[in-house]
Amino acid sequence: MHPDALFLERCAQIQMLVESKRQIEILDIGGRLRQMFLDPHNLVAVSNINKVKLRFEVGHFSDERDPFAEFVVFLSLLDGIDPYTSPHPDHFLTLNLDDFMGHHIMSISGKRFHVKDVIRFTSHVAGSIHYDPTPRPEYEVLDKFSKQFSIGGLSAGMATLRAIGRVSLRGLQPLIADVKARYPAP
Repeated sequence: MHPDALFLERCAQIQMLVESKRQIEILDIGGRLRQMFLDPHNLVAVSNINKVKLRFEVGHFSDERDPFAEFVVFLSLLDGIDPYTSPHPDHFLTLNLDDFMGHHIMSISGKRFHVKDVIRFTSHVAGSIHYDPTPRPEYEVLDKFSKQFSIGGLSAGMATLRAIGRVSLRGLQPLIADVKARYPAP
């Protein structure tokens, strides 16, 4: 399959998956996002031959110093990473792709997790691509917490995936338009 067609198909799949309520389909978002952004020959890099600038609008934690931060066991943006579903829709940042992947979205027992960490965790530990019952040290905290804590029936990492998927698709719209303009539909 041509990489441009694969890029467009994966975008369509992510769109379908972010609307799902089924846990297995939400989990699959992680694998699709890994292929889009994190693989060595990721589809965004391969398809972006015209160097289209990508911008991702994301919710973020308050810049104010929380005097109780050292006592917080769990802190997550959850759906708040998506400004369109955030309780503070006017409180967002516009990031490039690298900053989006490095955007802080969750803290567990003082360890910070970023967009790319949640994508990798769901892909390599939780089962979107691979299931690993003994995850690497960088994912142990997230794995342990995910097994003990759920939000709306979803683990901590998975509860955020739909919002990451929505933010990703909106940020990819200029590239999707560029690829569609030069790659005719079959």
